[in-house]
Amino acid sequence: MAIWRVKTYYRKSCEQIEYFYHKDIEGELVVGIGFRSCEYDIVTSDQNPPEFEFGLVPGGDGKKDSIDLNNCLTGNIKSSELFAMLDGGHWLNMDYPESMSKSDQKRLHKIVEKNGSYSLEDSKGWTLDRTEVWVWGPIQISNDKGEVVRIIAADDKGNVIDHVED
Repeated sequence: MAIWRVKTYYRKSCEQIEYFYHKDIEGELVVGIGFRSCEYDIVTSDQNPPEFEFGLVPGGDGKKDSIDLNNCLTGNIKSSELFAMLDGGHWLNMDYPESMSKSDQKRLHKIVEKNGSYSLEDSKGWTLDRTEVWVWGPIQISNDKGEVVRIIAADDKGNVIDHVED
């Protein structure tokens, strides 16, 4: 078993996507917030770096080049825990239930913009169902001594490759 620090290699290549539901509203509210960077501690079942699988980020560009670090328990990965997310709010995307009026959409957008998505649970009757944290582009993997052991990216087919600077 080994612990690895995994973080985004480039800035602004991390998005937290939260899914909320409301007992009185049909459909889901989806809140996506862009972060400058994030870091996770990944525990593997052996001494090898994490064996990630790239997927499609919801609402992305259709390329299989992203990893949901909250839900990446594949291969030799036993657990994943958030270490840090820095400077949230670089962008805010919200998808609303179809039945929600434009005025309610604007009101919720202002609330999240001003107070963060956590404020929806506190006073607006929304319940957080699940959270994903998607990263893309090169991803840096360091060992427990802080030494970078690998920088990975996805090829055109979504396979893991070693990142090479242009």
